[in-house]
Amino acid sequence: MTTILYRTVNERERYYTIQLLPNLFGETLVIRSYGAKKNSKATRTIQEVYTNEAEAHNKVDVLIASKRKRGYHPFDHN
Repeated sequence: MTTILYRTVNERERYYTIQLLPNLFGETLVIRSYGAKKNSKATRTIQEVYTNEAEAHNKVDVLIASKRKRGYHPFDHN
């Protein structure tokens, strides 16, 4: 599962990507990366490991809600 959120601040487009992936050890990874859309590389990438998949899903839901409050919105393909 990948969620991509965008926002514009001072005419600069920013993005926040959240990925939920299983690893080879039966754990679930939450990978967050963010940065400016004009840059080819992310400003920062953060990886968190969860042994319980439900905890990982909860963390993703909390992150999305937090970013939505800060003005991020899902990318509109239209």
